[in-house]
Amino acid sequence: MDYGSILDERTNPAALINAREQYMRQCSRGEPSAVATFAYAHAMIGSKNKLDVREGISALEKMLRDEDDVTGKRHYVYYLALAYARLKEYDVALQYIDILLEAERNNSQAQNLKEAIKSKMTHDGLIGAAIVGGGAIALAGLVAIFSLARK
Repeated sequence: MDYGSILDERTNPAALINAREQYMRQCSRGEPSAVATFAYAHAMIGSKNKLDVREGISALEKMLRDEDDVTGKRHYVYYLALAYARLKEYDVALQYIDILLEAERNNSQAQNLKEAIKSKMTHDGLIGAAIVGGGAIALAGLVAIFSLARK
């Protein structure tokens, strides 16, 4: 897989509609399943619409806060890094991916995503802005992420 292109991949509109409908159906009956919520969030972060991506981020951050399973948290952190990179919020994306790499130094998927983010930053000329900016992650997200790094 070309990891540089992962930042440019988008969800098929039909798949996005399907994931949204399934998620909304489950919401109308009560609490949606973790599988439906993740499928929805994953589809949303692949949307071309920035508001959809933000909605996917919100769902992933909630799942990250609520999840007890370390493996689940690691998946959510990876996809949060990917989502923020797609929004060109590279500083936040790098914070998430660095936390994942701190917990799993040999995670080649995370290493490749970090390289793709850095490459995109160079391409977009934003390295200096990211270093100076150092965007803040929401406090609730930090608590969940630090617990991930300790495990």
